[in-house]
Amino acid sequence: MFESWIETFRLYRCERFPLRIFALVAVVLTLAAFVEGIPHDWFEVLLSWMASVLLLLQFRIWDDLGDRNHDAAHHPDRVLSRCHRVSAFYVLLAFTGLSNWIVLLLLGHSTIPFLLVCAAASFWYTHVDGALRRGIAGRHVLLLKYPVFVWLIAPSHPPELISSMAIVYLSGAIYELLHDREIRSRPQARLLVAIEVCALGGIAAVVLRILGESL
Repeated sequence: MFESWIETFRLYRCERFPLRIFALVAVVLTLAAFVEGIPHDWFEVLLSWMASVLLLLQFRIWDDLGDRNHDAAHHPDRVLSRCHRVSAFYVLLAFTGLSNWIVLLLLGHSTIPFLLVCAAASFWYTHVDGALRRGIAGRHVLLLKYPVFVWLIAPSHPPELISSMAIVYLSGAIYELLHDREIRSRPQARLLVAIEVCALGGIAAVVLRILGESL
């Protein structure tokens, strides 16, 4: 039984959490968190990257569990859709959450913001209708998790971190609108992409100007 669940987790990880993609996303989030420069302590950098990976994994599992009924109808081939019992995935979700809590403690960060984010996510997946969560507005709310991850792993929170978080959010939103076929087919998607690209370009221009003046 235990071995079968290990194999199920392995298949799920390969399908929904390919490391070749998410390890790089974690690198981007970690770099975004270090707006004041990379620390000389590489153990801190490694722990921050681990926290990024674990946060991405925890919320990927949470998202898939929340959308399981929808995926069973629209993506029946997915590993989670084919599982008759998903209790082990809730155990995995709790384990990744506990692991994140421990890593944040090792980094010397307060875990209260992380617990608040978990409480908000729990409310989101249990009290917000799935159709609303999967809409354009719902997707944009869900994408707030990425800048929140940056905030959670950041060693400090200077004003420059806000622009870094905004760039992460807009980049994720643009990717989501271009990548998701269902969202991309909606009439307002193109307008949103144009607005978000302009906003991202504006923030990048301001950041580059500030950097140029500081050199």
